[in-house]
Amino acid sequence: MDKMLFVISFCMLFSCAIVEAVQNGSLVTQLPGFNGVFPSKHYSGYVKVDEKNLFYYFVVSERNPSKDPVVLWLNGGPGCSSFDGFVYEHGPFNFQEGKPKRSLPTLHLNPYSWSKVSNIIYLDSPVGVGFSYSKNTSTYITGDRQTAADTHAFLLKWFALYPEFVSNPFYISGESYAGIYVPTLASEVVKGIKAGAKPRINFEGYMVGNGVTGSIFDENALVPFAHGMALISDDIFEEVEAACGGNYSNPTKSCDENLEKVYTAIAGLNIYDILEPCYHDPIGQQDSKGNTSLPVSFQKLGATERPLAVRTRMFGRAWPFRAPVKDGIVPLWPELAANKLHVSCIVSYFNHLFETVKLFFSKYNDANVICLNKVTP
Repeated sequence: MDKMLFVISFCMLFSCAIVEAVQNGSLVTQLPGFNGVFPSKHYSGYVKVDEKNLFYYFVVSERNPSKDPVVLWLNGGPGCSSFDGFVYEHGPFNFQEGKPKRSLPTLHLNPYSWSKVSNIIYLDSPVGVGFSYSKNTSTYITGDRQTAADTHAFLLKWFALYPEFVSNPFYISGESYAGIYVPTLASEVVKGIKAGAKPRINFEGYMVGNGVTGSIFDENALVPFAHGMALISDDIFEEVEAACGGNYSNPTKSCDENLEKVYTAIAGLNIYDILEPCYHDPIGQQDSKGNTSLPVSFQKLGATERPLAVRTRMFGRAWPFRAPVKDGIVPLWPELAANKLHVSCIVSYFNHLFETVKLFFSKYNDANVICLNKVTP
């Protein structure tokens, strides 16, 4: 009996030692552009799912890691790295353009980071996005169901690597095309729990921001939304309704001509927050004189009503890709990537991380821009 207890104890200690070694081998202690001590532990690495190597960056909660929820973050596209969320949205750092110009940005702690209250996993998914790769590039031809299955497999293996977080509440989150990724993954996780998949994920819920739902639903939502928010007049709305009959996703010639009035009326608006200023590149400014159809009082809304720190961060987020398209029309991310449109300082940083191998990137991967067009959804 004593021998059996010894063997069991030894195996448990050995397993813990392996997990600790894996975690220590993935520990990130510094990032280019940041001078200081991280407020919590950061890890990065790959989890292998069949032939696919999925890259993650994990930020431990700054508050109470053992109790705070674990949140998976997914950017959309399809084809956008979750470094997009890490850099522009709720990551632990604010990125400030470097000086002199064209140098790498400097990093400052973000007082509004989600890691203040949660353990957050930034995952590059599906394979072929960001730093996730496969030697078999045929796996880059995928679908929503396959992506959900792969991400679920990733989660099971990830929690096996970080077993101390298995009991934490778990949430799935994302934006844009993650409006598809998140619910399909949630369904896969629930099915796994019912089937007894181990480790058991303590799944509590999911959240989606600005999510894609379906092309017809989404395309038909713009006009009533713009009217409901008083961005277009009653006259324009009634003219468009008469020409389109509520069907804007497959417009007739007459409908299309009337829709131009809507696009003209909302040109120049910040697509992320209609009450905030919209910053365009110099070329874009030459092509667009701005939206003069809106009342001056509306144009001034939000100008002084939010704390400076919040507004400064939001301004850096407006129109992250400089797209030579008409204001008010959002192109597909693969279209932007194909034309090599990006924010230069962030992409330079993205590639610098890859070249310096600071985050355990694979030599088989190829970094270039945050949103790629390698994936075929």
